[in-house]
Amino acid sequence: MGSSPPPAGSTLELGILGALRLAADGVEVPLQSARQRALLAALLIDVGEVVSTARLADVVWGDEQPDDPARAVRTHVSRLRRVLREGCGDAAAAMVVTHPHGYALAVDPDRVDARRFERLVAAARHDPSPQAVVDLAGEALALWRGAPLRELDHPDAATEAARLEEVRGDAWELRAGALLALGRNPEVVAEVAALVERHPFRETLRGQLMVALYRGGRQADALAAYRDLRAVLVGELGVEPSAALRQLETAILQQRDDLPWPAPPPHATTGARRAPTRERLASSALPEELTSFVGREDDVRVLADALRARRVLVLTGVGGVGKSRLALRVAREVADDYADGVVLCDLVSADADGAVADVVASALGALPDTSDGPGDGLVELLRAQQVLVVLDNCEHVDAGASELVDRLVRRCPDVDVLATSRRPLRSAVQQIWPVAPLDADATDAAGVELFRDRAASADPTVELTSTDHDIVVEICRRLDGLPLAIELAAAHLRVMNPADILDRLGHRSLTSPTAASPRHRSLDAVLDWSYEALPEPTRRLLDRLAVFAGGFTLGAATTVCAGDGVPAPEMADRLADLVDQSLLSVDRADRHARYRLLETVRAYGEAHLRAAGELHVWRRRHAQHLVAVAEEAAVGLRGPDEAHWVQVVDAELANLRAAQSWAGTTGEVGLALRLASRLDVYAYHRLHAEVHGWARRAVELPGAEAHPEHPAALVAAAAGRVQRGELERARDDGETALAMAPDAQVVLRAHQLLAEISLYQGRLDEADRRGSELVALGRAVGDAYHESLGHLYRVHAAAYSGRSADVEGHLSAGWRAVGVAGTPTLRAGYRYLEGEIRVDDDPPAARAALRQAIETAHPVRNRFIAGVARVALASVEARHGEPDEALAAFAEIVDHWRTSGDWVHLWTTLRSLIVLFERVGAAEAAAVLHGAVRSAATGARVYGADAERLGVAATALRGALGERALAAAEARGRGMSDDEVVSFAQAQIDRLLVDRGSEPQRW
Repeated sequence: MGSSPPPAGSTLELGILGALRLAADGVEVPLQSARQRALLAALLIDVGEVVSTARLADVVWGDEQPDDPARAVRTHVSRLRRVLREGCGDAAAAMVVTHPHGYALAVDPDRVDARRFERLVAAARHDPSPQAVVDLAGEALALWRGAPLRELDHPDAATEAARLEEVRGDAWELRAGALLALGRNPEVVAEVAALVERHPFRETLRGQLMVALYRGGRQADALAAYRDLRAVLVGELGVEPSAALRQLETAILQQRDDLPWPAPPPHATTGARRAPTRERLASSALPEELTSFVGREDDVRVLADALRARRVLVLTGVGGVGKSRLALRVAREVADDYADGVVLCDLVSADADGAVADVVASALGALPDTSDGPGDGLVELLRAQQVLVVLDNCEHVDAGASELVDRLVRRCPDVDVLATSRRPLRSAVQQIWPVAPLDADATDAAGVELFRDRAASADPTVELTSTDHDIVVEICRRLDGLPLAIELAAAHLRVMNPADILDRLGHRSLTSPTAASPRHRSLDAVLDWSYEALPEPTRRLLDRLAVFAGGFTLGAATTVCAGDGVPAPEMADRLADLVDQSLLSVDRADRHARYRLLETVRAYGEAHLRAAGELHVWRRRHAQHLVAVAEEAAVGLRGPDEAHWVQVVDAELANLRAAQSWAGTTGEVGLALRLASRLDVYAYHRLHAEVHGWARRAVELPGAEAHPEHPAALVAAAAGRVQRGELERARDDGETALAMAPDAQVVLRAHQLLAEISLYQGRLDEADRRGSELVALGRAVGDAYHESLGHLYRVHAAAYSGRSADVEGHLSAGWRAVGVAGTPTLRAGYRYLEGEIRVDDDPPAARAALRQAIETAHPVRNRFIAGVARVALASVEARHGEPDEALAAFAEIVDHWRTSGDWVHLWTTLRSLIVLFERVGAAEAAAVLHGAVRSAATGARVYGADAERLGVAATALRGALGERALAAAEARGRGMSDDEVVSFAQAQIDRLLVDRGSEPQRW
């Protein structure tokens, strides 16, 4: 192209859908250098976004990095600009933009074939006209010239190429679906037959081919297409085709005209989409900003757009650079994009890679307790949700965080991740954003603005002179613009002038060879300076506070850290010293102030403890304190102050997790057993399966079986097994614990658990006996809480046995015990019981009682009782009220149990759905569920009125479907996995809601 550049108005085209393409007015512009091609390709992958210098160097040179990568990248960028200028004009050269963090390609996205392709596919996806979809998808597919990014041998390129291929598959499916809607079946067969050979696992394409063949009179070929797919899936992956595709095969076998295809996906995003599940995310609301946000407003907007475009964004940088603060501001910026909310997961309390999924799921409000691989239950929980997961402080568990991020992105299409880490994750799908320090080279620079803002907060009376402003610039420059270092220095303005602060910095070495980087050395220096300026008792306190994984109160700090040079009466003053020095943040939103160390400062203090050989001592004191909190909570949760103690445990959960983990990994068996067992009541009613998991692991520790605390922990572990549906194993463990129980409380809890299991298994005489023993034992030891529970089980047993004469007597006695105990959970439980036993006899009274139960359970976060009451309330509507209201209610209830991992009550809920489906005419769906419920291994036994209702429903289904179709549908249900059954039920609810024009019910 050489000396004759094209005119300024030439049309520029860039392409990665095939060989790398650069053209002006249709004329190819050659790129001779392989490194220039790699550089341009890397910029095109993230067109319009900043690509860091380090990432560009990695793409261009791989493992053979030059001595000065930044300079080498700069040189190649300059050469690329020259090629663009000579081949395409000055405007093209100017599109390669330099940014403080790297470089960006600022060009109209429609000039890049991949971006234009995605725009056309998105337009096709939302266009209601089948003909328009055919045209748009066809235009998009015509842009492909070959394999994308084939010259670039780099993981980023492989990831992007795989993503584009996935979108290409979507375009094929959109086009084929629109052709089917237009009745152009031969075209579908011609186009899709070849595609299914190249993409044998894409079930949507296979289903479209089956429909087109069947509608063309080729039933045998359509069934053969299904058999081919099944052979591939079973042979290579060991899985069956999806439930929707199996249903399509059945319809073709039955020669039906109304083929069930395309099947609505679970939780369809059109029509009656399930209500956002805000309840689960409420406990993880983003914390309030306690100080002003300075200096990164532009970054927030850019990062919000980057997250929307790429799904996984990782903010990297040294400690103290402001990653967490920036991530929280970005999360607020995009929060409205996520129907199911934003959840903040601070990984500080995750002590190992395998704990990451537990921390994330607990932040969501529940953890599906599963024995599958780490994160499997979490993926199931989030698979149909639209959520932003914020992972803060990933660096010490980067392998676990990376694995979880990859699994979420692969299997949860509407889950995005925003992470912070001192180094990039080991994930192929991440977009890395290095967080740079603030500018600090002028009086109006962001770093200087931050210093002035924090100085005014420290002492509003301080007035800076013009000379002071120049000194502040130098202070911020010396601190490399690190926000944490600037804030720490500004805090000293209460007792120093800017010149004094600068002098202090001048007396310190900022080039310590032990630090990892110059900026780390700057932060270490200012931390050392702030630390050494503290009185000796305050320094000791700062180090000891590092054992807290979450926040802490004045009382907790005193209990754990006082003594040995830190006088307890001075604790408030010492904490005030740390707050004044900006080493400790304080949150006064609750009744008692909570304090928290920034992670950088916490690691700094922990390093001091480790170097002094004191870390084990103070971690043990921390664990002992948390055990004491758990023991006090165990009593409080059974009394009138239950709501307060729920809040206490919620607030201390990160500390409890850290203490439990430390005790389990250091051989402190007694502490591990005590802590897990004392939180049993909290975990059971809050459906907090992670805590039951602690008990399950604690009882398996070496030496645990011989420990006196073993029976209590065994009961807690058994309670978790009950909710998982492992009733026989839970029963055995409960009996073992009862035989070994050393004290009355464990005996009472074991009897309670065994009574509950008896009810689930239909052993009503045993449930009545256990309840009677619980009443007697509770009275003997003055425990009204367990006495009232004994009456409750006797009411259940009498009602389910048809002994109505006994019900009222037990109910009255139980209410008297509830009045003595004063526990909100008991009041909610008895209101639920009153509603449950009146569901058929007096539906209006049942509704009123059940709604009262839900209202009473809410302040104490009793998700267990709220859940069973919702099931009963929906069942009232299903049998006696409005079917649409019942369907809408069940949409949320099924998700409630699936989220918490309570399979016993999930199966009970699905039994009620069978009756409802039959009532609204969804006979086949009801029959499938009937087969699944009858064969469920993790559900309670069907007996009594439930069994009668199911029998009536089965008779009605036999009349509606016929014996043969009923048997086929039930066999299909028996062949489903538990998760497939739930997904099927949710999809059927969504379909019926769409058909009936209803909306989900909010409770």
